[in-house]
Amino acid sequence: MKKIISVWMVLLMLTWTTGCSIDTQDNETSQKPKPVKLLSIQEESRPVVLEYTGIVEAASIKKLAFKSSGKIDKILVKKGEKIKAGQPLVQLDTKDLSYSLAASQGQLNAAQAEYAKAVNGAVPEDIKQMEANVKKAEAAYTFAKDHYEKMQHLYGSGAISQSELDKAKVELEAREADYTTAKEMEKKAKNGSRAEDQAAAKGQLDQAAADYKYKASLIEDALLHSNGEGYVVDLLYKEGELAPAGYPVVVVRDDQQVVKVGLSSKDLKKVNIGTKAKIRINGEEIEGGVSNINQTPDEATLTYAVEIALPNNNWPIGAIGQVDFIIDEALGIWIPITAILSNGEDYVFVMQNDQAHQRKIRLSEVSGNMVKVEGLKADEQLVIEGMKKLKDQDFVSVQN
Repeated sequence: MKKIISVWMVLLMLTWTTGCSIDTQDNETSQKPKPVKLLSIQEESRPVVLEYTGIVEAASIKKLAFKSSGKIDKILVKKGEKIKAGQPLVQLDTKDLSYSLAASQGQLNAAQAEYAKAVNGAVPEDIKQMEANVKKAEAAYTFAKDHYEKMQHLYGSGAISQSELDKAKVELEAREADYTTAKEMEKKAKNGSRAEDQAAAKGQLDQAAADYKYKASLIEDALLHSNGEGYVVDLLYKEGELAPAGYPVVVVRDDQQVVKVGLSSKDLKKVNIGTKAKIRINGEEIEGGVSNINQTPDEATLTYAVEIALPNNNWPIGAIGQVDFIIDEALGIWIPITAILSNGEDYVFVMQNDQAHQRKIRLSEVSGNMVKVEGLKADEQLVIEGMKKLKDQDFVSVQN
């Protein structure tokens, strides 16, 4: 019996001793300082940005066409070629256009002559001819008048019939009309036409001049020119093919480049024409400004296209750029994003009296890898490395 009690006493002593040893080890472990790195936080002003991804594009794409249809005679550029303002691009065959212009020139010359005659009267040769015509018409009229008077006497004496008298009267009236017309033409030849005739001649002249000017412009426009600097994107026809009027023949892009970004409806209100932006393309950072905002959303993405003009134009079309729209400046406590932890609520660790204290924070604006937060004060020591191994009130040691 005494042996049994002694065994139990030994076991109890061993258990108590072991427990004390474990508690001592845990306590020593929890009290051992954990290495951390600190940042003395200060109130500062930083730009507030909207982060987006954009694509380098040409500022504008233009499709150039001829005003008239025709067969393409020569293509003077190649696809991808850099072009200057005013540079010839494509030449139409102008043979048919030249025939049309020559016919229009003839009509213009005739209209000019008619108008000059209407205003100034006929030339001396024409006037002499008109005077001769008047004398002939007058003689014919006098003869017809005398003949009619003789026929009246004969009819009165019963020598001729009524029909013979009527025939003489008709002849007299015809000769009288010819005489009147000849005198009117002589008057026009000497004095010019009436005002309404001059106006009609002027209208015909203006119409002929407009037609000639249009035909001449078709000849001029048969050589298609570039209307600005840029690059040839595509050639839609080949030499010898018929190009219809108004259909694109050459596609060119502007030399100016932009980064195009699709903004959400929420962020659209924060961006205006002229808003500054920082763009990173292929590791290089440049600055630009918003040059265009499309107020109609894309049907597929429901985003609004915003263009940022680039200061230089040597980027590959289609290159991806990281865009930060600078929409404001915010004063406050800014800390690295990497220092923030979360367990459903955002928090950080600050050091006070060699201990780490867990502090709840509220996130506000973002600027690059920094976040503006509420819940911290200037001059506090923020744990920026080693915080993932910390618990509230752990002892810490500062590492350089």
